[in-house]
Amino acid sequence: MALNKYMHPRNVYKDRKPNFKKLAEKYEEFHKHVLHDDHGTVQIDFKKPECLRALSWALLKDDFNLDVLMPLDRLIPTIPLRLNYILWLEDILDRETETICGIDIGTGASCVYPLLGAKKNGWSFIATESDGTNYQYAKKNVENNQMTDKIKGLNVWHPHHPVPGTTQENYLPEEYSVH
Repeated sequence: MALNKYMHPRNVYKDRKPNFKKLAEKYEEFHKHVLHDDHGTVQIDFKKPECLRALSWALLKDDFNLDVLMPLDRLIPTIPLRLNYILWLEDILDRETETICGIDIGTGASCVYPLLGAKKNGWSFIATESDGTNYQYAKKNVENNQMTDKIKGLNVWHPHHPVPGTTQENYLPEEYSVH
């Protein structure tokens, strides 16, 4: 996990590396994947997807109260980097705007950007995904975190149309229509 000078100044991980020991004490799922060196330092093997998944899950749970399913055969998001993008969006968006709706194209199985943006800022999202497995996981993650009022998932599997069975005029839910 790269924690360096290029991280956003408001990123909680910029000056505070995740405390693996505390996470391991708090979350059994993470504890299963930690290693202890000769000095008692707790670490993980960043080359193993199951370790990365456990770390990402623990950070989302601990810092954002999000419980996210992440299959091992899909992209495992690094949370400090994903949070950076949300913080950069905060910087460029008009904070006076009452309603912000983002579109995440290719949201992936974790649906991490919409979940972070909705949880942290109350933003709404349309999360598109063309892979059926990713879509099902993303949908379940939104439902499990009670974010269905903020995040609308769209399965966009058809190669010739933005959304199957729709026209360009009617594929967005009414609350996201642009007038």
